[in-house]
Amino acid sequence: MEKIGLIPNPTKEQAIETVKGIIDWLEKRGIEYLVEEESAGLVGEQNKGSSYQEMAVEVDLVIVFGGDGTFLNTARHFAAVEMPILGVNLGGLGFLTDIELSKLGSALEDLIAGKFEIEERMMLEAKVIREGEKINQVVAVNDVVITKGSFSRIIELKTYIEGEYVTTYPADGLIVASPTGSTAYSLSAGGPIVNPKLKSLVVTPICPHTLSSRSIVTAGDEVVEVEVKADHEDIMLTVDGQTGLKLASGDKIKIKHSDLVTKLVKLEDYNFYKILKNRIQFSDF
Repeated sequence: MEKIGLIPNPTKEQAIETVKGIIDWLEKRGIEYLVEEESAGLVGEQNKGSSYQEMAVEVDLVIVFGGDGTFLNTARHFAAVEMPILGVNLGGLGFLTDIELSKLGSALEDLIAGKFEIEERMMLEAKVIREGEKINQVVAVNDVVITKGSFSRIIELKTYIEGEYVTTYPADGLIVASPTGSTAYSLSAGGPIVNPKLKSLVVTPICPHTLSSRSIVTAGDEVVEVEVKADHEDIMLTVDGQTGLKLASGDKIKIKHSDLVTKLVKLEDYNFYKILKNRIQFSDF
């Protein structure tokens, strides 16, 4: 491990203070580091500031300090180079940032000692087709969501899988999630929990105006196509709940697995079901 990238959430004081401590820890062990440029001044290391592009070619892995939102933003920045990412949880649920602050010291020791594995997570690719032409293309770690505006009427989402018409959802929206994203917005909308090592797409309607709508889990190599129908213009496509673009009635969105993957650093004691139990707090009957 020659050089590590440090990416704290600059809006969280705890993240900034934690990174200051990590810098001392790394310097005592002679390990080089870079700090994301927006946060470098906040931790007093302006000369170590680095853009995502510079980090992509200079560091061996990055450590993210924050919540899953910080992790998702980082993962999309490094998607093209498949940078290994370790997440330290300073947010809420933290399915992606699974290292707790109380265990950070031992986690760093294991990291430097090479006691970790790289777990590849499937990403999504979505293309927006308007009048037969591709107008946009995005990649996502968790999910791609088609949704109406806050004050608009429901929209109709004509859904195909592998070219086969499946159903039309009259709903507030539709979530197409990766297995990693199955514990995010899709779960809140009633979707299933899928082991993140699997390759699949999870299609979940948001507030469907019907008694029969259910989530659908597809094979990982299948394509989901959604045609949007609405009598208003307040329709959005959002990526991981962080970036978005406006859609129009008649647009078609084609969603499939991406050729890119997100690489997560997982320490030796990592277990998805242990994280799931701790985060979801299943009741014992």
